[in-house]
Amino acid sequence: MAKILITGNGFDLFHHLPTKYQHFMSVMKTIENNQFDNDVSFDELFGHEFKMDSSNDYSAIVDNYKVENVLFNHEKLNKIKEMLKDNLWYKYFSTVLEIDTWIDFEVEVENVLKQLSVLIKSENPQSKKVNNFRDVAINYPDFNLFGIIEHKFDDKEVFSVTEKYLDKRKREIKSKDILHDLSRSFEEFIIIFNRYLVDVVYNFYGELANIDNVPFHLMTEIYTFNYTATLENIYNIDKSKIIYLHGEVNEDCQKQNLVLGVSEISEDIKIEKAYDFTKYFQKIKKNSNKKFIEIPSKNKGYDEETVFYIIGHSLDKSDSNYIVNMFNFLKEDRFDKCRICVFYYDSKDRDSKIRNVLNVVGEETISKMHRDDRLSFVELNNKNLIIEFNKKLYKHEIYI
Repeated sequence: MAKILITGNGFDLFHHLPTKYQHFMSVMKTIENNQFDNDVSFDELFGHEFKMDSSNDYSAIVDNYKVENVLFNHEKLNKIKEMLKDNLWYKYFSTVLEIDTWIDFEVEVENVLKQLSVLIKSENPQSKKVNNFRDVAINYPDFNLFGIIEHKFDDKEVFSVTEKYLDKRKREIKSKDILHDLSRSFEEFIIIFNRYLVDVVYNFYGELANIDNVPFHLMTEIYTFNYTATLENIYNIDKSKIIYLHGEVNEDCQKQNLVLGVSEISEDIKIEKAYDFTKYFQKIKKNSNKKFIEIPSKNKGYDEETVFYIIGHSLDKSDSNYIVNMFNFLKEDRFDKCRICVFYYDSKDRDSKIRNVLNVVGEETISKMHRDDRLSFVELNNKNLIIEFNKKLYKHEIYI
């Protein structure tokens, strides 16, 4: 019998940790705009940009953590500041105001790569000869920020490729060089995020005001899409019990193996073999390609009831392969007892999760499993977690 926990970033947010995309960017802006001569208090780091951008989350942190004890090392913050100075992706994302979540972040990375494909395909003999391009499908300011193009004329729809990325002999765009620099900068951005989690977020773990006795120890297996050690640090769960599907943070940036990128890239980008932006490439490169659940064999002498508890994962298509595997697991259960329990924060979050799982798995499967009480949606609070985790599971014997 198995109780399997699957967590996403919403699990950290349930514990009021500042791990949203907006949280990260707000703190980065504060670090970028300040030079720290002494160790930094909570309000010095979170009381400006963060408080203005995420006032409710700011209040939740104050209510749930002993923030007067939280202190951030000024030397580490200044090192982050140095890393931000020349990072192309940070420069770009600091100008894009429409991004709210890490899924939006992934979509925006994909959008930049698609625009790059348009730029590469916009070449023609005349444009190559004079290095003047005009294509309304390209969002020019974006590539200005990346240092790929420049404007030499009053007509702002006309641009030139910077000398660095132009083959003067062939009068061609050095697309491989562009992608190489973007991928290197993207990995540096991931390292900056790793530093944020280690040097900022991890300072909150020891200052949680109250810890509820939620029985996470009852879980047989735990799979997390998070990079953080929240279960270990708050609930003392043994690390050997947890599988980090997208890598985990490390004090040594050379040892971190965070997977942060897109699910797929266009054929034009594939031609240049620029797989560095994809999750599947990063998982192999960083050795974080961990095994997910095993689909039960039909030849087993007995069937066990298994429950998947999902906390803080959007169930969006970006992780569709994992979601499909869970439902395939349920399909192999001959007794129709295995089930999935999805925890949600509020009605808006519940509806979003339902839409996402319908989009990934399909209406027929989702409707049937919900009708058979094998797929349930439960409001996320400590009381409901304790009730669901303590439910008895059953073993179905088969006599051969």
